[in-house]
Amino acid sequence: MTGLWVFLLAGAAGLVLCADQSGRPVAPQGRTVRRHRPARATDALAGQLPVVVRQLASLLRSGRTPAAMWQDIARVYDTGSPAPAGTLAAVLAPRIGAAGRAAELGLSVAEALRHGGGPRTGVDPGFDRAWTDLAACWEVSELTGAPLALLLEHYADHLQQELDAAAARRTALAGPKATSALLAWLPLLGLGLGMLMGVDPLGTLLAMPAGWLVLAAGAGLMALGRVWSRRLVAGAADGPERR
Repeated sequence: MTGLWVFLLAGAAGLVLCADQSGRPVAPQGRTVRRHRPARATDALAGQLPVVVRQLASLLRSGRTPAAMWQDIARVYDTGSPAPAGTLAAVLAPRIGAAGRAAELGLSVAEALRHGGGPRTGVDPGFDRAWTDLAACWEVSELTGAPLALLLEHYADHLQQELDAAAARRTALAGPKATSALLAWLPLLGLGLGMLMGVDPLGTLLAMPAGWLVLAAGAGLMALGRVWSRRLVAGAADGPERR
């Protein structure tokens, strides 16, 4: 009976730990990072970046000047009105406004895109990186005379390929994540199965020094395997281009 209570308490502790870790992603270096927004909402916002860049390219191809282009894109997303934090309009408003003012005054649009929006968005690193990349497109066009619309279209294609690759990695890693979680529970399931068969594995482990040694070694190997598998999955999810 004592062994059964110990098994139930261990299972409850495992459930609490899994529930606590399920909402906190692990960075590739093993640091726990805080998620400011739900993953699906952030992915939905990031998925609209290629559309925004293609709209900028289309406005330029239609003959709009840079100043008029920023005014048009601001009207499309209604960035002039207050928007709830974390929405696409709220994320786009600071940089679009800064770029539009710079274009009207004849200042550097690239600098406005890179630094004109104040602090980093905090929603997703992809948004901050996108503004830096757009600034680079503007600088390349100004220095070389390359058509800005063409550069933006190619950059939109690159963004879409990155999003597609990230989605493919998430799909491919769903199986390994489920397998890792299942393997983490197998030792506890084995103890429970032994009790159901009439054996007292916990009593054997706790009744003698050798049993305590085996129990400690098994718990250490379980923890090591869990950490190792999480690092492998996090490294694969990050993608080869960011390592």
